[in-house]
Amino acid sequence: MTTIHMDSSVSQTVTRAVLNGGVLVCTKSSDKDVYSHSIWATESNIRQFTVHEGDSIVIPPGSTLTIWIFRKQPGNSTWTMDFELKEKAA
Repeated sequence: MTTIHMDSSVSQTVTRAVLNGGVLVCTKSSDKDVYSHSIWATESNIRQFTVHEGDSIVIPPGSTLTIWIFRKQPGNSTWTMDFELKEKAA
């Protein structure tokens, strides 16, 4: 299992390979209007999901996963989201 912490003051995007597939779970967000656009892509398919705290998505083997975090009313604030990526064993 991999923990991913995203902070808008540092970076709003992360990309990584998920070779054996797995599940991405949003475990925590700093506020109710914080959400992510999570996209997985394989050679033959691309899927985009809007993810809020408590949501999860299944990621197929051989995927590249990209996550962006957003806030509906950001103002001058920073915001965070935490994810757990549970990859299948090789």
